[in-house]
Amino acid sequence: FCTFIFVFSDSPNVAMLWNYAAYFTGAYIPAFFLHFIFEVIGATNKKQFMRIVYLLSTIFAFLTLSNNFISGLTPYPPNYLFMPIPGALYGIFVAYFNLIVMIAFISLFIAYIKTTGIKRNQYLYLLVASIIGFSGTNDFFLTVYQSSIRLPFSHDWLISAYTAIFAYAVVQHRLMDIEVVIKKGIIYSTLMAAIIGVYSFLILLGQILFQNTLGINQWVSTVVTAFAIAVGFKPLEGFITEITNEYFFKKKVNFQNTLKKSSEALSLLTDIDRLIRLSTRILARDMFLEEASALIYEEAGHRYVVKAVAGKSKDLIGLALSDNHELFKHLFAAKRILLRDEIKHTLENKMILPEERKRLNAIKKEMEQLHAHICVPSISRGKYIGNKLVAIFCIGDKKSGDMYNNEDIQLLSTLSNQAAVAVENALMYSDLMKQFQELKETKDQLVQSEKLAALGTMAAGIAHEIRNPLTSLQLFVQMMAERFDDHEFREKFTQIVPPEIERLNRIVNDLVSFAKPSKLVREPVQINDILDKTIRLSEISFRKFNVKVVKEFTEVPKVVVDSQQMMQIFLNLIMNGSQAMPTGGTLTVKTYYHDDFNKKVCIDIKDTGVGISEETQKKLFAPFFTTKEGGTGLGLAITRRIVEEHKGEVKVRSKVGEGTTFTVELPAAI
Repeated sequence: FCTFIFVFSDSPNVAMLWNYAAYFTGAYIPAFFLHFIFEVIGATNKKQFMRIVYLLSTIFAFLTLSNNFISGLTPYPPNYLFMPIPGALYGIFVAYFNLIVMIAFISLFIAYIKTTGIKRNQYLYLLVASIIGFSGTNDFFLTVYQSSIRLPFSHDWLISAYTAIFAYAVVQHRLMDIEVVIKKGIIYSTLMAAIIGVYSFLILLGQILFQNTLGINQWVSTVVTAFAIAVGFKPLEGFITEITNEYFFKKKVNFQNTLKKSSEALSLLTDIDRLIRLSTRILARDMFLEEASALIYEEAGHRYVVKAVAGKSKDLIGLALSDNHELFKHLFAAKRILLRDEIKHTLENKMILPEERKRLNAIKKEMEQLHAHICVPSISRGKYIGNKLVAIFCIGDKKSGDMYNNEDIQLLSTLSNQAAVAVENALMYSDLMKQFQELKETKDQLVQSEKLAALGTMAAGIAHEIRNPLTSLQLFVQMMAERFDDHEFREKFTQIVPPEIERLNRIVNDLVSFAKPSKLVREPVQINDILDKTIRLSEISFRKFNVKVVKEFTEVPKVVVDSQQMMQIFLNLIMNGSQAMPTGGTLTVKTYYHDDFNKKVCIDIKDTGVGISEETQKKLFAPFFTTKEGGTGLGLAITRRIVEEHKGEVKVRSKVGEGTTFTVELPAAI
């Protein structure tokens, strides 16, 4: 603008003023250009260098006001009325200008070499346009020096060509998201017009009401009006933004809102299939997509399976593709979003090698198979499953037919990162649940094996216990044929055989009931009944170890327990007590009720055996700790676990040589 006014100024003084303005602002061109290039290529580590460049540009901006920079003006027909006369500092400025621009060119060229696909095309257009544009700038510098070394055409044409090429790169290759500029321009120009209109109206109204009617000073009415505008600014901006988005940009995706919804969904779900279906649905709805689908990696089959679809991609559900497809290899290697247009543009380059062309054609075909305009990789980088491509979102065309802009790409990138973390968490949760189930099954097997171990200990005694009545029954059966008519024999038979059979039946039933695996069934029961049954089952051990059993049962409330598990822990404690008295002794089983705040039913199992040392008591409930030869070391560990699962507690009191008391406390069912 300053140059435009300078060219058409017919007064030397006016021309000199605008010349100063042109060079003062133009001193920042190299800094702005370099900063722009760094932003485009993602060189975010150049902040310190840019500070130096901006400082130098500021120094040169103020030096342009010196007579040593432009010493005056000279007529320069036929194109210009005036042309600056360069001073001593002018050449230094030109050198600085070209040095910074050259740094920008080199940085852009290096980025161009290193990148591929659509980014490479963007960098190429920008590089070509910038070289042409700054060639025009240097042609102007040569004009100032009135050099005979000039380009055959005007620098104005070169700068115009720069603008045209740059605009083409923006529109066709998404070099920049100019939608933001247009949208903000519409919003804020409308907003400013509205504010100026409202301000003018309120000032006029304030003057009429306050000044003429109430006699209040004009400054007061101005302050009141300004306050009203300040309060209404934000709501007015929001309203105009909404209207602009609605009618000018076809309800573009609400970036923050979509991220919020997807984040909530991804953080709450632990089921992978539901997680992916919901993510795909949110994506398709909020981005107004024709279609979308999502693939999840299945480790077992080394394949990617379409687990979720939206829109026209419904025919893809269940499709399984091997993980050796070129598309998946490329997504994992590149670790960034892939656009089908990017592949097409690359294939247009006739210089690419045949193998690379074959690979890109395969990727393009695979994307078409998945109806994908864009493929968004979700790559896990966590410690649990490592660096893996865990999911791919395949995005189709927009319903509006619009191209994907930078905001869309940024949204998809963020969502892909969120999805990768969510999928890894879901996989971790699934594996943990499997491990928990396996642990539960192992625990149940240990409980059952300990139960069978207890039965094994009693096996010899049980066999003897059964053999005695069987011998009596066999003798009676053998003698029955000879002495059936003997009244005394029949009376004796009636007195002895039925009770023996009943006794055998009771032993067998108790053993079968106790030995078989059972589901956990908790119900209100009387703990004294369970203890009676357990003592009856242990009678053989009592006789074997010459143990006298004393039952001190009192009436106690019922407890909500699993009878089989309670029977197991009492049998374990009773057998331990019997074995602790190898030369005989007394085993006291006592029940009582603590009617305090906790309301607990208590069971004491006390022996008069050898006792347990304090050191051993500390390790008594540890798994696999045992003092018995051939013991598993699981009995008391399982006993504690079962009691704790019933919200109870098991305690031990013992002194060496004085016996041991195990106390089981269970919540009363009241």
